[in-house]
Amino acid sequence: MPKATRNITYIHSPNTYKYSIIIPAAGQGTRMISYGAKSLIKLTPDLTVIQNQLNIIAQKFRYYEIIMVVGFQAYRVMRDTPNDIIKIENERYEETNVCRSIGMGLRAATTNRVLIMYGDLVFNAATLDVKFNKGSSLIIDSSDTMTPNEVGCTIIDGLVENVLYELPNKWAQISFFVDKELEMLKQIVWNPDNERLYGFEAINQIITWGGKFRAVLPSGIRVNDIDSSKDIPIAQKIAQGIV
Repeated sequence: MPKATRNITYIHSPNTYKYSIIIPAAGQGTRMISYGAKSLIKLTPDLTVIQNQLNIIAQKFRYYEIIMVVGFQAYRVMRDTPNDIIKIENERYEETNVCRSIGMGLRAATTNRVLIMYGDLVFNAATLDVKFNKGSSLIIDSSDTMTPNEVGCTIIDGLVENVLYELPNKWAQISFFVDKELEMLKQIVWNPDNERLYGFEAINQIITWGGKFRAVLPSGIRVNDIDSSKDIPIAQKIAQGIV
């Protein structure tokens, strides 16, 4: 059990199975290069994006492993993140996309319950106030803190039908994979021909193959990903509980 979970008072009932939590954080973000690695952006003087994620994970899960896949400024990210998480370098981050990083994370995962959250996400504790015991699922932002240009999805009878840009029901870029959907994900991301795919493209392929994802809209969710400097103020407010 990671050291960060010691002396934690759990909020609600924790997820008590062991989980592999993969954090793809290799991309440089062409609009954010001057800020350095996005996972190390300061939300408060003492809190980075990645530490905010780790703090909330420790509140919501009892047994887990964290696998962080880095690329841009890999040395700095590895140096400035906790030593008790697994860190893998995607040395080809400039010519590949998130599916390669996910594939590398899955190679290191030791469980069959996989939660993937992108490394530039800032969210509150309510975002992970979810019981991951009802099959593969996508967390959907019901608070409108994700910006309109983010990937959204259509939802029918509680299931995600497809994931595309310019759709409502913004995907919070947090996904849970288990059973056949996890096996399909491995098939996709371990195929070298797919190493340039975005994560939502892999999800759409799984749906096309017959996979199913519950749409989960946590009450009180606040989430935003840092794509540009304009996203930093709202991310800081989320981390501080202002919005």
